[in-house]
Amino acid sequence: MAAPTPPDDAALNTYILTRYALMGIDISVLPADDPTAVMDQRRVLEDARRTVRDDVVAASFPLDPQFHAPALYPAPFLEAWTEDSRG
Repeated sequence: MAAPTPPDDAALNTYILTRYALMGIDISVLPADDPTAVMDQRRVLEDARRTVRDDVVAASFPLDPQFHAPALYPAPFLEAWTEDSRG
């Protein structure tokens, strides 16, 4: 099976702007591309694309079948895979 092609900048921009809109964030109030501004639309989208691409890389690690996710109160979970559950 071939690996999927990564999305281009335009597709990521659409995804990012949609997520921002769902959160109520409107970056259209920022200048489009102004190097003297504190932040502009171009830099916001560049940073967001970088974050999305880094998250995909960070999430592509192999899962260990022996790994047990941390739990706030692990005692009931321990009984499920130890002799304590026999009673």
